[in-house]
Amino acid sequence: MFLSALVHHTAEFYALNKLVGPLIAVLLDGLPALGLIYAGYWLAGTDLPPKGRWQAWIWCLVGATLFVAVMGLSLLVRAFEGRAIAEPLFPLLIAAEAGGLAGVVAGYYTGRARVETRRAQTMSDALGFVNSLIRHDLRNDLSVIHGHAELIDTNAGSTDTETGPDSVSIITRKTDEALTRIETTSAVAKTLTGDADLEQVDLAAITAEMATRIKNTYDLPVAIEIPDRAPVTANAGLRSVVDNLLENAVEHNDAEDPQIRAAVELNTETARLIVTDNGPGIPDKQKERILDSQSGEDSSGGLSLIQILIEGYGGKIRIEDNDPRGSIVTVELPISDTEQR
Repeated sequence: MFLSALVHHTAEFYALNKLVGPLIAVLLDGLPALGLIYAGYWLAGTDLPPKGRWQAWIWCLVGATLFVAVMGLSLLVRAFEGRAIAEPLFPLLIAAEAGGLAGVVAGYYTGRARVETRRAQTMSDALGFVNSLIRHDLRNDLSVIHGHAELIDTNAGSTDTETGPDSVSIITRKTDEALTRIETTSAVAKTLTGDADLEQVDLAAITAEMATRIKNTYDLPVAIEIPDRAPVTANAGLRSVVDNLLENAVEHNDAEDPQIRAAVELNTETARLIVTDNGPGIPDKQKERILDSQSGEDSSGGLSLIQILIEGYGGKIRIEDNDPRGSIVTVELPISDTEQR
């Protein structure tokens, strides 16, 4: 459009042998064209996701088309009325550029509104997720602590020394676990809201620990295949990722003989956690929806938020069918940079 304006008004200058009129015309329809060029570079530098940038481009195209259509119709009306139409390219260029700029602005703010809506939804989901973690996990720990504290109080002064020391040990262990859970939920919240401080975390050790927790909670062994160490870039929230994946594999398993397996595999740049079960599986139509926090459908214990956590660590997750039944959930995380060096 800028080149069209430049060529057109240069021809006008030679035809009229006047500078002021063509120069003003170039300013009127040339500068907005340059504005569109700048808008494209500016849009590419914003934090809008690629989909949002494409939508802004579509809005730009629609705006330009709409403005040109309106201006073109007005020129056609003049033509039908038998009026002379002088220099139709000039108003059409101005209309196209004005419509394009208006479309870019409207498209950008529409995309920005969607990003903010998604961010607000993510924060709301994060608060609900953290609240669920605290209520579920800490309530269990505190119930155990309370029960054993009462046992100690009841046996105070008693000659029975067997339960006292055991209760003290259990209270100490459960208190440590509760403090760890508080640290985990804090890391989860920061990661979900994009404020995470990442560090080196041992995926193998966390998988072994969470498998033991599942066994103690559900009286169901989890077969594990893990290396000695699997250092990845994450934070304490990774405990919640592994815990939830294993817990989902147990809670949704309707097999007579539930089989849960957790394996950690290492390669040059990534570590993979593979959780396999023989439950009912997940229908193909739901596999993508349950990992989409925007779908509003999450029947698998917070998997959409688990995906946000994993993406916050620079990883990815996928769900596949197990043979002959069940699901295979694979989480891939980057190996810690410090370990690679």
